Amino acid sequence: MKNSLQALALTVFTLGVAQAQTTPSSPLGSDLSVRANFSYASKNVARGKERSSDEGLFQSQLTLEYAVPTIIGTSVYFSGYSADSFEKVYGAGIRRNMECGTLDIGYQHTKANNHFVNTNGVAGYTLAPSDNEYYIGLVLSKDVFLRPSAYLFYSDELRQYNFVVSARKDFDGSDIGLSAVNIVTKLYAGSIYASASNWDTANSYLYAGASADFIYAINSNASVGTGLNFAYNSDNAVNTKGGVFWYRFFANFRF
Repeated sequence: MKNSLQALALTVFTLGVAQAQTTPSSPLGSDLSVRANFSYASKNVARGKERSSDEGLFQSQLTLEYAVPTIIGTSVYFSGYSADSFEKVYGAGIRRNMECGTLDIGYQHTKANNHFVNTNGVAGYTLAPSDNEYYIGLVLSKDVFLRPSAYLFYSDELRQYNFVVSARKDFDGSDIGLSAVNIVTKLYAGSIYASASNWDTANSYLYAGASADFIYAINSNASVGTGLNFAYNSDNAVNTKGGVFWYRFFANFRF
């Protein structure tokens, strides 16, 4: 791994797997949970656009979530995300379980090395070197056939609104002959609108995508898998418009 956050995620994952194999309950107590994820993606894609001509992207994320004992169904969380040397994102938020689903409100701060990806050979994607983004979302309950969600993001540096809806459906791999494998499918569609900012002219476009992840559970707390992904955007940028396919390998851990 090329940075400390990725190394930390890998360390937490490795130590956590060993802990999970011997201790079924959380060593942190019932109110605090830690999730670690690290992955390799064959392309750098976000919000319908390929962001770099460099092949391959290592990603890692750590999330700490604390269930507030005095407010049933409410938790606060803090996260750190690293996309290789491309960008780092630090966030905090609050989740509230309601009868219809989960309300998610949060903030994230992004630090990036380059504000325009065309410095890496791909014109058409704008990324501020330092950005603040606020969001609110609703994820509907798990007992519906497709688990839909809707999120609204606002970036103050890019003056950009991003509204995205998605749906998720899980399948048991044994139904198609893949025993011990779970299949998670997702569909999403988004709309981005941005006023003129210090980093870009006013711009708007639509995007959509789909993914299928094949996940093998090592135990109740750890899993590994691979995924196939597709995204498409309607922007008129020369090098990033249209569709892109990519694959990824990942490992998840929670305790």
